[in-house]
Amino acid sequence: GSGKLVWKYDTGTGAEIISSANVIGDRVLFGSWDENLYCLAVADGKELWKFKTGGPVNCTPAVVEGKTFLSGCDAQLRVVNIENGSEVGSCEMESQTGASPAVLGDRLFVGHMGSQVLGIDWKKPEVVWRYQHPDRQFEYYSSATVTSELVIIGGRDKMIHALDPKTGESKWTFLTKGRVDSSPVIVGNRVFFGSQDGYVYGLDTASGKEVWRFAVGGKITASPAVALGRLVIGNDEGKVFCFGENR
Repeated sequence: GSGKLVWKYDTGTGAEIISSANVIGDRVLFGSWDENLYCLAVADGKELWKFKTGGPVNCTPAVVEGKTFLSGCDAQLRVVNIENGSEVGSCEMESQTGASPAVLGDRLFVGHMGSQVLGIDWKKPEVVWRYQHPDRQFEYYSSATVTSELVIIGGRDKMIHALDPKTGESKWTFLTKGRVDSSPVIVGNRVFFGSQDGYVYGLDTASGKEVWRFAVGGKITASPAVALGRLVIGNDEGKVFCFGENR
C-alpha cells in the first residue's frame, strides 16, 4: 500500500487513548480515558457502538468467543458482547487495574493495584482465586501471559511471579533490581521481559532460573514483541533493540 491515511476517528472527548486497538473480523475495539470502550468498523472507521464503564479504560480489550473483556479503573471485570456492545456479565475485582486481561479457555487472569493477581471464571463471571505475595505488597501494571501450565506476570515488587492457573498457587518468583511493568512473553520454554533495572531477561519457564540477560542502558517499561525468530523491545532513552539467535 501507499501508507496513505484511509480514515481517522475522533472520540470528541479530548481524553487520552492509552489502550491498544484489537481487531477482530470487521471490527476494531479500543478503550479510552473518557471511560468508554469503542467499537468501530475496520473499513471506514464508523462507530458501531460504545460501552460506558465507571472509570478510565487503560486495557487492551481481549476477545474470545465473540466476547470482549474489560478490566479498568472502576474495579469491575466486564464481559461485553462485541456484536452489539451489551454487557453479558460483570464481577467485582475489589481494586482498579491498569493492565490488560489474559484469557485461556474459560479462565481470565489480571493483576490489579491492590497487590493481587486474580484468576476469574469469565463465563460465570466470578473470582476463583486471588494471589498475594506473603511479604511484598505492590501494584501490578504488567499484563499476564498464560499457558495451560503457568500464569506469568511482572510486579512493582521488582519480581516476576509464576502461578498455577487453576489454583493461583506460586510456582516460582524471580527477583530483579527494578519494577517490572513490562508484560512477559513466553516462547517455547523461555519467558522474556524487561525491567526498570535496565535489563532484558530470559528465564526458564519450568524453574524460573535466569538463562540470559542483556543490559540496554536505560529503564524498560515496554513489553517484548516476538516474531520470525526475533525479539524487539525499546527502552526509555528512545532506543529499540532487536535480538535473534546467533547463526
